[in-house]
Amino acid sequence: MKNKQKVILSIIVLLVGIVSFIYLKPESMSSLFKIEYERLNGKENSSNRKYIEVTIPKNNNIVYANYDQIFDILDGSGVIYFGYPECPWCRNAIPVLLEAAKEASIDKIYYLDNHKDRDTKVLKDGKVITEKEGTSNYNKLLEKLGDDASAYEGLNDDSIKRLYYPTVVIVKDGEIISYIEGTVESQDDPYTPLNDKQTKELKDKYRSAMNKLQSCEQDSKC
Repeated sequence: MKNKQKVILSIIVLLVGIVSFIYLKPESMSSLFKIEYERLNGKENSSNRKYIEVTIPKNNNIVYANYDQIFDILDGSGVIYFGYPECPWCRNAIPVLLEAAKEASIDKIYYLDNHKDRDTKVLKDGKVITEKEGTSNYNKLLEKLGDDASAYEGLNDDSIKRLYYPTVVIVKDGEIISYIEGTVESQDDPYTPLNDKQTKELKDKYRSAMNKLQSCEQDSKC
């Protein structure tokens, strides 16, 4: 009975978040982001691995974006974060990203969760087989990311690209000046939180990229 009540409560919280996203002012999006990520704190996934706990500031600078907005930024300037709450690597990265953005005076991080839009490919008998087609918007996104996007792992073909999570893309005047995928090389288990040294390394990576964007904007060139 208690488990049923917990499920019902979780559904209510999620619905409240969705309503906030649709009907309330843009600043309410930061609260929705907080709800989405923190609701998994301490819970286990289908593989019985426990998600790490994250703390998201209530007044964060996350802006939920659709594909058209992302395409506009890729043709213009801004910071984009691709990820999703259930991604264990993302849960390590996002608190660090938000802190780095605050320190670098970045007022907006455009967020898109599109992991369900990706295609699924496998290598069978030396041939690449598409088991699930990606959406047209996802394919367009890969085209815009171009060579910055990573090769699809396990296919032995670097020309086939895939978006992995988390990925932070920093764009200035239609040029990708930083493409940061994952966390740090020394982290091999995303269900173990980053240690202080790793956190600093990742923050420095984000902050350096954001500072580059800020300096480009001040100089009107990069």
